[in-house]
Amino acid sequence: MVLLVIVPPTLATGELSTPASESAEVERAEVDAGVENASPASSEAAVGNVVDGFPVVLDGVPLFYVRQGIAGVTSAAERAAIITQRVKAIATDSDLAPDAIRAETEENQSVVLAGDTVLFTVRQEDAESYGSSHPELAAEAVARIQQGVMHYREQRSLRRIVTSVSMTLLSTIVVFLVLRGILFGSSRLLTYIRRRRNANTLAIRIQSVQVLGSGATSYLLGGLVRLLRPGLILLALYLYVPFVLSQFPATAEFGDSLLQDMAFRLSLLAQGFVAYLPELAMIGVIGLVTYYVIEFARQVIIELGRHDVYPWFYPEWVQPTIRLATLLIVAIAMVIAGPYLPGFGSPAFQGISIFLGALLTLGSSSAVANALSGIILIYTRAFQLRDFIRINDIVGEVQDKSLFVTRVLTPKQETVTIPNASVLNSNVINYSAICRESQGFLLLYTTVTLGYDLPWRKVHEVLIEAARATADIAIAPAPFVLQTALNDFNVSYELNAYTASPAKMPDIYSRLHQNIQDHCNAADIEILSPTFSALRDGNHSTLPANYLPDDYKAPPFVVQGTHGQPPLADSRPRESRPDIKPETNGS
Repeated sequence: MVLLVIVPPTLATGELSTPASESAEVERAEVDAGVENASPASSEAAVGNVVDGFPVVLDGVPLFYVRQGIAGVTSAAERAAIITQRVKAIATDSDLAPDAIRAETEENQSVVLAGDTVLFTVRQEDAESYGSSHPELAAEAVARIQQGVMHYREQRSLRRIVTSVSMTLLSTIVVFLVLRGILFGSSRLLTYIRRRRNANTLAIRIQSVQVLGSGATSYLLGGLVRLLRPGLILLALYLYVPFVLSQFPATAEFGDSLLQDMAFRLSLLAQGFVAYLPELAMIGVIGLVTYYVIEFARQVIIELGRHDVYPWFYPEWVQPTIRLATLLIVAIAMVIAGPYLPGFGSPAFQGISIFLGALLTLGSSSAVANALSGIILIYTRAFQLRDFIRINDIVGEVQDKSLFVTRVLTPKQETVTIPNASVLNSNVINYSAICRESQGFLLLYTTVTLGYDLPWRKVHEVLIEAARATADIAIAPAPFVLQTALNDFNVSYELNAYTASPAKMPDIYSRLHQNIQDHCNAADIEILSPTFSALRDGNHSTLPANYLPDDYKAPPFVVQGTHGQPPLADSRPRESRPDIKPETNGS
């Protein structure tokens, strides 16, 4: 610590030409000032305070600090500014050699001079308060000023300017190559991501569960690359600009301040990361324990799915149960790890939590109902994938059964999406369950109405033969016929036949109806609809022409009398009968 005293005659004018002999005759108002160690390479900001003092700066580098002003004359900050001005004037005077800066020792003080110019004085009383002598402190101050002046002049020498220009050109080339590399590398990386996506090799899986598909993964990776690209470009420019500015004395202070700011922020980031390491380690431990708990639960559920050992736990429950168990375990792990997350407990974190809670409460009632219905449908085993089912008036094959919806593909190739809550509230007819679970057969049935004049045994035989001739109809169990109704004008015959292919129901029914028509026509059996007239007299047969004899003619319209007798003759005179026109001349 060096204590300095400023010579007052130069205080008001700022002149640096007061000779040593003249200054010795001038009354000195001596005040205490301190000089602390400060290297010319130091980059501390030239900002002082009443405790540490105000710096004397040369070329943006503090040389020493002034702590006290002159009582009743000036403050410590003003004194430091005056000394700074004197030192800068000396540094810019190329005729003054650094060796001309010296300290002259008097009886109770030392005077620091530059040539014949007095800079400041150091009193013995001030030096003794710090356990030193005024010659030693003055010599230390002289050494620092000499070093600062040499550094100032070296920065402005021709050799230094050439070096700065060369470094600027070299750094510009390097930055150009770096920017080209960033653009080229990001483009190649995006092309590689697209190629992997097209090959469907970017899916992210945990065990057998696909977390993200190739499309989603490529979207996230592509977005990350596009986000990092401008960030890396800005980082390269942020390093380049301060480096170039620091090469030239006029802009070195600004460039150094930018580098200091970056270093300070990186230091804060590093300190924050180091301080967060214990919490990060705890999160890692929680994640590791969660992984092994999930794996243990998975193995237990797979073992339960062995139907020969645990018949009450069906194999189709294994994967849904694994997903539900994984979801539950991960949710518990997130609750445990929550306090270790950065920002947990902060007002922002609490505000986001409240917002998400309100959002879920107000907008997720239908989603929760569908999710619970989906879980119930899984464990009630109402249907499985590829089952042929009916839900209300929708008939088709189950294509997808998720937690929220069920998708059915109809025979018309229409995909119908049904919320699980609606499915749970409806009657579900599963045509495939008996075939899948007990290797049984689905019973198909259709009704035909035929006249009373046909022997029912013959009808049964014809219908059964039609069923046996239909593809995908089982031979055993054999088809059978039920007479379900004796209608006013016809008899209802219900043909029942078994099939092991429920998904082909529409095609089977179509072929069955075709065969019924063909076999009835071949057996000379007319199929009567309920609205077909019971009066057969005068009507053409309903059989196709190729099933009728070549000499077939439609019967005349004849009304038979009682007990099959011919009708009675009309006894009215011919001229009074409306169906006979009177004969006229010329007819």
